[in-house]
Amino acid sequence: MSEKKRLGELLIDAGLITAEDCNRALKMQVGGNRRLGRILVKMGVITSDQLLETLSAQFNSPIISIAQEYDSSAKGLLPRYLCTKYDVFPLSLEGDRILRVAMADPSDVEAITDIENFTGKAVQPCLARQTDIQQATKRYVPISLSDIFNPQSHSRYAKITSAVALVLIIAVAGFTYRFYIQTKYGTITHTGTTTIYKNHDLMVGLDQSGKATFLGRGAHAGGYYSITFDSPAALADFVENKRSDLSTAQYEWTKWAISRVQ
Repeated sequence: MSEKKRLGELLIDAGLITAEDCNRALKMQVGGNRRLGRILVKMGVITSDQLLETLSAQFNSPIISIAQEYDSSAKGLLPRYLCTKYDVFPLSLEGDRILRVAMADPSDVEAITDIENFTGKAVQPCLARQTDIQQATKRYVPISLSDIFNPQSHSRYAKITSAVALVLIIAVAGFTYRFYIQTKYGTITHTGTTTIYKNHDLMVGLDQSGKATFLGRGAHAGGYYSITFDSPAALADFVENKRSDLSTAQYEWTKWAISRVQ
């Protein structure tokens, strides 16, 4: 019996890569746990579909359809971070001890070992397209606490959480600042030739002609003001004379508003 050919040899025989491509990928593989096929795909030498078809021939394993093979009995058996890390998806249970798993690379011993250690079940690899695995993972495998607190994905979720917190801080700070400004200075409206300042039940308006209007009610006054002055200076004199009719907040705000229109 002839020895089964390795992946690199199969790809070379099929004319998909050169010996130089294979040697370069093997050098990149040294000292790491990356699969040769993944490296070649990342290099752009072959496509993921070409890799899949070659793996199918190498292991004499058909390419399955996740839509047809998936059974809800396997739901929740694998967390999303493992599915994403190894391009795997839990398909179904055979009895209580065997878990059928869709894999982009069924020769990935590290993936199989991790899955078996995590589930306590024997893994039966099934060859499936990487795109199908990724779509099924997004559809059927929800994000869980194990994903959030898993060290491999912690930094990514921490970044997302930090970004959300930063957005909230900025939003709250903006709202607080607007609230502070509106409380202290009120609203400013430009209508036609007039600028109107409103706050503390009072209104100060200035027309382009130079006339100033004072409307509203002083906190300690017996009635409402509705007076037009020839100039902001005349309004300032009036406010000083009526200071006792105004609250401290009204007086300070009115002085500020007049300083804006003088």
